[in-house]
Amino acid sequence: MERHTLIRIYQIDELIRSKQYPNCRELAERFEVSERTILRDIEAMKDSLGAAIGFSKEHNGYYYEKQGFCLPSLKLSEGELLAILLGGELIAKYKNTPFEAAIKKAFEKLQALLPETISINLNNRDKFISFDLCQTRELSKPATQAFELLIKAINDKTSVAINYYSIGRNKTQKRIIDPYHLRHTQGAWYLVGYCQLRKEVRTFAVNQIKNIKIMPKTFLIQKSFSAKKFFADSWGFEQGGPMTKVVVKLDKRISRWFIDRKLHPSQKTAENKDGSLTLTFQVAGTEEIKRWILSQGADIMVLEPKRLKKGVRDEARRMTGFR
Repeated sequence: MERHTLIRIYQIDELIRSKQYPNCRELAERFEVSERTILRDIEAMKDSLGAAIGFSKEHNGYYYEKQGFCLPSLKLSEGELLAILLGGELIAKYKNTPFEAAIKKAFEKLQALLPETISINLNNRDKFISFDLCQTRELSKPATQAFELLIKAINDKTSVAINYYSIGRNKTQKRIIDPYHLRHTQGAWYLVGYCQLRKEVRTFAVNQIKNIKIMPKTFLIQKSFSAKKFFADSWGFEQGGPMTKVVVKLDKRISRWFIDRKLHPSQKTAENKDGSLTLTFQVAGTEEIKRWILSQGADIMVLEPKRLKKGVRDEARRMTGFR
C-alpha cells in the first residue's frame, strides 16, 4: 500500500472513531480525491485491516460497528521513533520560514499513524544526542512575500522586478531577474538568478529584497546552468570569482581535527611525515576561504596562490592594528 494512501486511511479511521459519521462525498472533498478512491480505501480498511465499517442512514455516514475499534497502530523500532523525534527537532530550526505551515501539516499527518502509547523511554534523549545547526534568520514581512512570489516565478519561469538593498553599497537598486533557484545556507535564504543589469548569474539575499513584482515575460534557463555545479565550486556562498587552486598546510597540532573532515567537494587531503596535513581545493573566488584560513590562527599556512597568501598576511596585520 502506498504511503499517501496509508496516511489517508488512518485519517479516515480517526474521523470515524471520533463519531463524525463522514460519508464518501465529504471524504473525497476533504482529501481532494475521487469518490471512487474513497470507496477503495473503505474496502481496503475492511479487507486488509479488519475494520467492521457500517453506514448509518440516520447520520448519513460511516461508523464502526464494533464499539472502540481502531486500526492497528504502526509498530516502530526505537531507532525509527528516535529518527522521527530528532527529525522534528531539526525541522524546528526552520521556524518562521515559509515552510513552517507545510512542515507542521506533514507532521500532523504522520502523528495519525503513530500508536497512542509508546513503551520506550526517550525522555532523556537530549543528554546523549544533540545538533548544532545554524539558526535560520527570520524573514522580514517583505521578504516572506517575496519568497512566495519567487517560488511561483521559478515554477512558471517568469522574470521578476525587485528593489534590492545592497549592504556593501548601502543603497537600493531596481533589478530585473530571471529567477533560477532558491537555496538556504548559513542560516539565510538566497536567490540565484540571471541579472539582466549585470548580464550574468548572481546571488541575492532574499531578506534584502524590499519589494517584488512578477513581470509578464517568460525566460529559458541557460543550458549551462546547474545548481549542483554552481554551488559545488563555491566556498560557502561566494560566487563570481575565477576558479582558483588553493593549497594550505595544517600544523600537526590541529591536523587530527581535519583528517576525516570534508570541507569542500574538491578537497584533496595529503598526510605529511611530520604529522601535518596538506589540503588542496578548487574554489570560485577566495574571499570566503580567506576568512576560514584566518579563523585557524597560526596553525595554518597558505602555500598557493601567492596573492591569497599575501591577502591573509595583510589581513592579519590589519587585525593586530585594529583599535
